[in-house]
Amino acid sequence: MHILSTENIIPAVHPLPGPAGDAATAEASALFVHATGFHGRIWGPLARHLSGVDAHGIDLRGHGDTAAPEGYEFPWAAFGQDVLTAVDALPERPRKPIGIGHSLGGASLLLAEAARPGTFGALWLYEPAGLPPVTDPTAEPGEAPPGSVMINATRRRRAVFPDRADALKNYSSKPPMNAFEPDVLAAYVEHGFADDGGQVRLKCLPDNEAQVYLSLGNANVYDVMPDVKCPVLIVRGSGPEAEWLEGIEDRFPQGQAEYHADLSHFGPFTHSERLAGSISAWLRQTSAAD
Repeated sequence: MHILSTENIIPAVHPLPGPAGDAATAEASALFVHATGFHGRIWGPLARHLSGVDAHGIDLRGHGDTAAPEGYEFPWAAFGQDVLTAVDALPERPRKPIGIGHSLGGASLLLAEAARPGTFGALWLYEPAGLPPVTDPTAEPGEAPPGSVMINATRRRRAVFPDRADALKNYSSKPPMNAFEPDVLAAYVEHGFADDGGQVRLKCLPDNEAQVYLSLGNANVYDVMPDVKCPVLIVRGSGPEAEWLEGIEDRFPQGQAEYHADLSHFGPFTHSERLAGSISAWLRQTSAAD
């Protein structure tokens, strides 16, 4: 499914099959939203463990099968608009759709719900991106912005491989993707590369991924959190990306938190069945409160 979002960008939305026959009787649709550099179908292995919803995964602009203009600056509010466009295209169900997001995906869901309150019945967010504003009085004029090391490293990322098998072998040999479940990594490679002559190329180009990180400074995710009135579960592991999230659930009118000390920032892709269980429990809790 392809729909029209802002700036004539057409996000791709993919069905994510769950247990056999589940979509036909689902009470709610679920929209899965990916992190920077990923795509919607990386959620497929987790969705296979999730019953009771009709699941779809979106490719945000510049990711997966959703193109972005050359030189695009990737304002984060536009990712929220992609989410709203996708929600409007989902099959109607008796209950409001639920949003499931990771990192950028979590932030995109928050921006969407803040822009159009009441869109979602509940949100399940694994380590959503959106650092609080920080003023550093010791910073020197012209000093490199926070995260610049990661941004520069992203720009140097290898984008071309002889074929998908070679890409899979490469990612399987080193962190962080060597910890991904095999079917998750296979989905990332299968749908994250485009055929390009006699080789394959990343669909999310390294320069575009770096620009998404660079635009985080103007994302405004932290400020809109109090405007998100639906139930929100913030799920986090113990990696450095999660440190700022401690206590962040208090910024939401209906926020709760869940902590997995043994998980990294990529928990949904290293422990998909466990986190599908977390999503199912959250949906039971929030549907009972409707």
